[in-house]
Amino acid sequence: MRKNFEINSLDRVSIIGVGLLGGSIGLALRAAGFTGTRVGVGRRASSLRKALACEAVDEVTRDVAAGVARAQLVVLCTPIGRFEGLLRGMAHALMPGTYVTDVASTKVKVVRLAGRLLPGTVRFVGSHPMAGSEKTGVEFARADLFERSLCLVAPGPKTPPAAVRWIRGFWEVIGGRTLTLTPREHDDLLARVSHLPHAAAAALVNLSVRESAIELAGPGFADTTRIASGSPAMWTDIFRTNRRAVIKAVDRLINELSTFRRRLDRDDADAILKWLTASKEARDRWISRRYKSKVLPP
Repeated sequence: MRKNFEINSLDRVSIIGVGLLGGSIGLALRAAGFTGTRVGVGRRASSLRKALACEAVDEVTRDVAAGVARAQLVVLCTPIGRFEGLLRGMAHALMPGTYVTDVASTKVKVVRLAGRLLPGTVRFVGSHPMAGSEKTGVEFARADLFERSLCLVAPGPKTPPAAVRWIRGFWEVIGGRTLTLTPREHDDLLARVSHLPHAAAAALVNLSVRESAIELAGPGFADTTRIASGSPAMWTDIFRTNRRAVIKAVDRLINELSTFRRRLDRDDADAILKWLTASKEARDRWISRRYKSKVLPP
Protein backbone atom coordinates (compact mmCIF):
# COMPACT_ATOMS: atom_id res chain seq x y z
CA MET A 1 0.00 0.00 0.00
CA ARG A 2 1.32 3.43 -0.92
CA LYS A 3 1.70 5.25 2.39
CA ASN A 4 1.78 8.76 0.92
CA PHE A 5 -1.65 8.34 -0.69
CA GLU A 6 -4.30 9.61 1.70
CA ILE A 7 -7.53 7.95 0.67
CA ASN A 8 -9.65 10.25 2.80
CA SER A 9 -8.37 13.31 1.03
CA LEU A 10 -11.27 12.31 -1.21
CA ASP A 11 -14.85 12.72 -0.11
CA ARG A 12 -16.65 11.71 -3.31
CA VAL A 13 -15.76 9.04 -5.87
CA SER A 14 -17.90 8.32 -8.93
CA ILE A 15 -17.90 4.86 -10.49
CA ILE A 16 -19.50 4.76 -13.94
CA GLY A 17 -20.60 1.21 -14.62
CA VAL A 18 -21.06 -0.78 -11.42
CA GLY A 19 -20.47 -4.35 -12.59
CA LEU A 20 -17.73 -6.73 -11.49
CA LEU A 21 -14.86 -4.23 -11.71
CA GLY A 22 -16.79 -1.12 -10.75
CA GLY A 23 -18.44 -2.90 -7.84
CA SER A 24 -15.11 -4.30 -6.68
CA ILE A 25 -13.58 -0.81 -6.74
CA GLY A 26 -16.43 0.39 -4.53
CA LEU A 27 -15.97 -2.48 -2.09
CA ALA A 28 -12.17 -2.14 -2.11
CA LEU A 29 -12.44 1.58 -1.35
CA ARG A 30 -14.52 0.90 1.72
CA ALA A 31 -12.22 -1.94 2.82
CA ALA A 32 -9.23 0.41 2.48
CA GLY A 33 -10.84 2.86 4.90
CA PHE A 34 -12.52 5.30 2.54
CA THR A 35 -15.22 7.13 4.51
CA GLY A 36 -16.60 9.36 1.76
CA THR A 37 -19.42 8.80 -0.71
CA ARG A 38 -19.23 6.25 -3.50
CA VAL A 39 -21.56 7.21 -6.34
CA GLY A 40 -22.66 4.54 -8.79
CA VAL A 41 -23.67 5.68 -12.28
CA GLY A 42 -25.43 3.33 -14.67
CA ARG A 43 -28.09 2.92 -17.34
CA ARG A 44 -30.39 0.36 -15.72
CA ALA A 45 -32.24 1.07 -12.48
CA SER A 46 -32.28 -2.64 -11.66
CA SER A 47 -28.49 -2.88 -11.83
CA LEU A 48 -28.07 0.20 -9.67
CA ARG A 49 -30.47 -1.20 -7.07
CA LYS A 50 -28.38 -4.38 -7.02
CA ALA A 51 -25.20 -2.33 -6.52
CA LEU A 52 -26.80 -0.63 -3.52
CA ALA A 53 -27.94 -3.98 -2.12
CA CYS A 54 -24.38 -5.33 -2.47
CA GLU A 55 -23.08 -2.21 -0.64
CA ALA A 56 -20.74 -1.50 -3.55
CA VAL A 57 -21.91 2.14 -3.64
CA ASP A 58 -23.71 4.59 -1.36
CA GLU A 59 -25.70 6.57 -3.93
CA VAL A 60 -26.84 5.86 -7.48
CA THR A 61 -27.97 7.86 -10.48
CA ARG A 62 -28.63 7.32 -14.17
CA ASP A 63 -27.55 10.90 -14.93
CA VAL A 64 -23.86 10.95 -15.85
CA ALA A 65 -23.37 14.69 -15.30
CA ALA A 66 -25.07 14.58 -11.90
CA GLY A 67 -23.09 11.49 -10.98
CA VAL A 68 -19.67 13.08 -11.54
CA ALA A 69 -20.52 16.50 -10.08
CA ARG A 70 -18.36 17.31 -7.04
CA ALA A 71 -16.36 14.07 -7.39
CA GLN A 72 -12.58 14.24 -6.96
CA LEU A 73 -12.16 10.89 -8.75
CA VAL A 74 -14.17 9.35 -11.59
CA VAL A 75 -13.55 5.77 -12.75
CA LEU A 76 -14.98 4.61 -16.07
CA CYS A 77 -15.91 0.92 -15.85
CA THR A 78 -18.19 0.46 -18.87
CA PRO A 79 -17.46 -1.18 -22.23
CA ILE A 80 -15.15 0.96 -24.38
CA GLY A 81 -17.88 1.54 -26.94
CA ARG A 82 -19.68 3.80 -24.47
CA PHE A 83 -16.66 5.93 -23.57
CA GLU A 84 -17.10 8.65 -26.16
CA GLY A 85 -20.69 9.39 -25.16
CA LEU A 86 -19.84 9.27 -21.47
CA LEU A 87 -16.84 11.56 -21.79
CA ARG A 88 -18.94 14.06 -23.74
CA GLY A 89 -21.72 13.84 -21.18
CA MET A 90 -19.49 14.39 -18.16
CA ALA A 91 -17.03 16.98 -19.53
CA HIS A 92 -18.98 20.09 -18.51
CA ALA A 93 -19.81 18.73 -15.04
CA LEU A 94 -16.30 17.84 -13.87
CA MET A 95 -14.65 20.08 -11.30
CA PRO A 96 -11.23 21.51 -12.16
CA GLY A 97 -8.57 19.17 -10.80
CA THR A 98 -10.74 16.06 -10.90
CA TYR A 99 -8.89 12.83 -11.62
CA VAL A 100 -10.44 10.58 -14.25
CA THR A 101 -9.29 7.05 -15.00
CA ASP A 102 -10.73 3.86 -16.46
CA VAL A 103 -10.40 0.07 -16.47
CA ALA A 104 -10.53 -0.53 -20.23
CA SER A 105 -8.47 -3.25 -21.88
CA THR A 106 -7.13 -0.98 -24.62
CA LYS A 107 -5.50 2.37 -24.09
CA VAL A 108 -4.49 4.21 -27.29
CA LYS A 109 -8.05 5.05 -28.32
CA VAL A 110 -9.17 5.78 -24.74
CA VAL A 111 -6.31 8.21 -24.07
CA ARG A 112 -6.95 9.98 -27.38
CA LEU A 113 -10.68 10.30 -26.64
CA ALA A 114 -10.04 11.70 -23.19
CA GLY A 115 -7.50 14.18 -24.55
CA ARG A 116 -9.97 15.39 -27.17
CA LEU A 117 -13.16 15.48 -25.10
CA LEU A 118 -12.21 16.36 -21.52
CA PRO A 119 -11.28 19.91 -20.45
CA GLY A 120 -7.64 20.70 -19.82
CA THR A 121 -8.39 21.32 -16.14
CA VAL A 122 -9.13 17.61 -15.65
CA ARG A 123 -6.37 15.08 -14.98
CA PHE A 124 -6.98 11.93 -17.03
CA VAL A 125 -4.70 8.91 -16.64
CA GLY A 126 -5.53 5.63 -18.39
CA SER A 127 -5.54 2.45 -16.29
CA HIS A 128 -6.05 -1.27 -16.84
CA PRO A 129 -6.24 -3.50 -13.74
CA MET A 130 -5.33 -7.06 -14.68
CA ALA A 131 -8.08 -8.55 -12.53
CA GLY A 132 -11.53 -9.93 -13.13
CA SER A 133 -13.21 -12.97 -14.66
CA GLU A 134 -15.69 -13.95 -17.32
CA LYS A 135 -18.44 -12.96 -14.84
CA THR A 136 -19.73 -9.42 -15.24
CA GLY A 137 -22.35 -8.59 -12.60
CA VAL A 138 -21.93 -6.62 -9.39
CA GLU A 139 -23.03 -9.72 -7.49
CA PHE A 140 -19.58 -11.16 -8.31
CA ALA A 141 -17.72 -8.09 -7.01
CA ARG A 142 -15.12 -8.62 -4.28
CA ALA A 143 -13.26 -6.21 -2.03
CA ASP A 144 -10.04 -8.19 -2.54
CA LEU A 145 -10.25 -8.46 -6.33
CA PHE A 146 -7.22 -6.18 -6.84
CA GLU A 147 -5.05 -7.62 -4.05
CA ARG A 148 -1.55 -8.24 -5.48
CA SER A 149 -2.96 -7.88 -9.00
CA LEU A 150 -1.00 -5.86 -11.54
CA CYS A 151 -2.58 -2.59 -12.67
CA LEU A 152 -1.13 -1.09 -15.84
CA VAL A 153 -1.11 2.70 -15.89
CA ALA A 154 -0.89 4.29 -19.34
CA PRO A 155 -0.70 8.10 -19.34
CA GLY A 156 -0.76 10.25 -22.44
CA PRO A 157 2.41 12.06 -23.59
CA LYS A 158 1.37 15.32 -21.90
CA THR A 159 0.14 13.85 -18.61
CA PRO A 160 1.89 15.46 -15.62
CA PRO A 161 4.06 13.00 -13.68
CA ALA A 162 2.29 14.02 -10.45
CA ALA A 163 -1.03 12.85 -11.91
CA VAL A 164 0.50 9.50 -12.84
CA ARG A 165 1.85 9.08 -9.30
CA TRP A 166 -1.56 9.94 -7.87
CA ILE A 167 -3.40 7.33 -9.96
CA ARG A 168 -0.76 4.73 -9.14
CA GLY A 169 -1.29 5.56 -5.49
CA PHE A 170 -5.02 5.02 -5.86
CA TRP A 171 -4.61 1.51 -7.30
CA GLU A 172 -1.98 0.63 -4.74
CA VAL A 173 -4.11 1.74 -1.80
CA ILE A 174 -6.84 -0.70 -2.86
CA GLY A 175 -4.32 -3.52 -3.08
CA GLY A 176 -2.81 -3.48 -6.55
CA ARG A 177 0.72 -3.38 -7.92
CA THR A 178 1.32 -0.83 -10.64
CA LEU A 179 3.43 -0.57 -13.76
CA THR A 180 3.54 2.41 -16.13
CA LEU A 181 3.56 1.90 -19.91
CA THR A 182 2.84 4.12 -22.88
CA PRO A 183 -0.62 3.50 -24.40
CA ARG A 184 0.99 1.96 -27.50
CA GLU A 185 3.22 -0.35 -25.46
CA HIS A 186 0.18 -1.39 -23.47
CA ASP A 187 -1.91 -2.25 -26.52
CA ASP A 188 0.90 -4.12 -28.31
CA LEU A 189 1.72 -6.27 -25.29
CA LEU A 190 -1.87 -6.90 -24.19
CA ALA A 191 -2.77 -8.01 -27.70
CA ARG A 192 -0.50 -11.02 -27.09
CA VAL A 193 -1.35 -11.94 -23.51
CA SER A 194 -5.00 -10.91 -23.21
CA HIS A 195 -6.74 -10.17 -26.50
CA LEU A 196 -5.26 -12.99 -28.59
CA PRO A 197 -5.99 -15.65 -25.92
CA HIS A 198 -9.65 -14.64 -25.97
CA ALA A 199 -9.78 -14.90 -29.76
CA ALA A 200 -8.01 -18.28 -29.61
CA ALA A 201 -10.47 -19.56 -26.98
CA ALA A 202 -13.40 -18.46 -29.13
CA ALA A 203 -11.84 -20.16 -32.17
CA LEU A 204 -11.38 -23.42 -30.25
CA VAL A 205 -15.01 -23.40 -29.15
CA ASN A 206 -16.27 -22.62 -32.66
CA LEU A 207 -14.12 -25.44 -34.04
CA SER A 208 -15.30 -27.91 -31.40
CA VAL A 209 -18.97 -27.30 -32.15
CA ARG A 210 -18.54 -28.89 -35.58
CA GLU A 211 -19.61 -32.55 -35.64
CA SER A 212 -20.55 -32.03 -31.95
CA ALA A 213 -16.95 -32.65 -30.81
CA ILE A 214 -17.62 -30.37 -27.84
CA GLU A 215 -19.84 -33.08 -26.33
CA LEU A 216 -16.71 -35.15 -25.75
CA ALA A 217 -14.67 -32.32 -24.18
CA GLY A 218 -13.23 -32.66 -20.69
CA PRO A 219 -11.85 -30.36 -17.95
CA GLY A 220 -8.80 -29.37 -19.99
CA PHE A 221 -11.01 -27.96 -22.72
CA ALA A 222 -13.13 -26.17 -20.11
CA ASP A 223 -10.03 -24.60 -18.54
CA THR A 224 -8.54 -23.56 -21.89
CA THR A 225 -11.76 -21.98 -23.17
CA ARG A 226 -13.13 -20.44 -19.95
CA ILE A 227 -12.62 -16.87 -21.18
CA ALA A 228 -14.74 -17.51 -24.26
CA SER A 229 -17.72 -17.04 -21.91
CA GLY A 230 -16.89 -13.34 -21.58
CA SER A 231 -19.21 -10.65 -22.90
CA PRO A 232 -19.27 -10.75 -26.74
CA ALA A 233 -20.18 -7.05 -26.93
CA MET A 234 -17.30 -6.03 -24.65
CA TRP A 235 -14.80 -8.14 -26.57
CA THR A 236 -15.99 -6.81 -29.92
CA ASP A 237 -15.14 -3.32 -28.63
CA ILE A 238 -11.72 -4.50 -27.42
CA PHE A 239 -10.81 -6.15 -30.71
CA ARG A 240 -11.98 -3.17 -32.76
CA THR A 241 -10.17 -0.57 -30.67
CA ASN A 242 -6.92 -2.57 -30.78
CA ARG A 243 -7.34 -3.93 -34.31
CA ARG A 244 -3.80 -3.28 -35.56
CA ALA A 245 -2.07 -4.97 -32.63
CA VAL A 246 -4.51 -7.90 -32.51
CA ILE A 247 -4.02 -8.62 -36.24
CA LYS A 248 -0.26 -8.60 -35.67
CA ALA A 249 -0.67 -11.01 -32.73
CA VAL A 250 -2.91 -13.32 -34.78
CA ASP A 251 -0.24 -13.43 -37.50
CA ARG A 252 2.38 -14.33 -34.91
CA LEU A 253 0.20 -17.14 -33.56
CA ILE A 254 -0.34 -18.47 -37.09
CA ASN A 255 3.46 -18.50 -37.57
CA GLU A 256 3.93 -20.31 -34.26
CA LEU A 257 1.34 -22.94 -35.13
CA SER A 258 2.85 -23.28 -38.61
CA THR A 259 6.20 -24.07 -37.01
CA PHE A 260 4.54 -26.76 -34.90
CA ARG A 261 2.69 -28.10 -37.96
CA ARG A 262 5.92 -28.46 -39.94
CA ARG A 263 7.57 -30.35 -37.09
CA LEU A 264 4.55 -32.59 -36.73
CA ASP A 265 4.37 -33.18 -40.48
CA ARG A 266 8.03 -34.32 -40.43
CA ASP A 267 7.30 -36.43 -37.32
CA ASP A 268 10.26 -34.65 -35.72
CA ALA A 269 9.95 -35.90 -32.15
CA ASP A 270 12.99 -34.00 -30.88
CA ALA A 271 11.76 -30.67 -32.29
CA ILE A 272 8.24 -31.21 -30.93
CA LEU A 273 9.63 -32.11 -27.51
CA LYS A 274 11.89 -29.04 -27.53
CA TRP A 275 8.93 -26.79 -28.49
CA LEU A 276 6.71 -28.19 -25.74
CA THR A 277 9.50 -28.11 -23.14
CA ALA A 278 10.27 -24.44 -23.83
CA SER A 279 6.60 -23.59 -23.40
CA LYS A 280 6.26 -25.59 -20.18
CA GLU A 281 9.38 -24.09 -18.62
CA ALA A 282 8.38 -20.53 -19.53
CA ARG A 283 4.89 -20.98 -18.05
CA ASP A 284 6.26 -22.68 -14.92
CA ARG A 285 8.62 -19.73 -14.32
CA TRP A 286 5.75 -17.27 -14.78
CA ILE A 287 3.49 -19.24 -12.40
CA SER A 288 6.27 -19.32 -9.80
CA ARG A 289 6.77 -15.55 -9.96
CA ARG A 290 3.07 -14.71 -10.08
CA TYR A 291 1.89 -16.98 -7.31
CA LYS A 292 4.92 -17.26 -5.06
CA SER A 293 2.96 -15.67 -2.18
CA LYS A 294 -0.21 -17.70 -2.82
CA VAL A 295 -1.23 -21.31 -2.28
CA LEU A 296 -2.03 -22.95 -5.59
CA PRO A 297 -4.68 -25.63 -5.96
CA PRO A 298 -3.36 -29.10 -6.84
